[in-house]
Amino acid sequence: MDFYSIIRERRALLSLTQQDLADYTGLSLRIIRSIEAGKGNPSMSTLTKIAEALGLELVLKVKDMSK
Repeated sequence: MDFYSIIRERRALLSLTQQDLADYTGLSLRIIRSIEAGKGNPSMSTLTKIAEALGLELVLKVKDMSK
């Protein structure tokens, strides 16, 4: 599952509108719409704001390069 699908589904689960999420994060509605549509290229800062507002946690993993 892509991160934009997770964001969209979590927002819906919490009964938040895209405008609500924009208000809670301080991001523009245009940015939220773009990310949820899979067309945005959000920074880590932007993803962190969204994750915190939705009660999500960002986890980075080291990719196994031996394969």
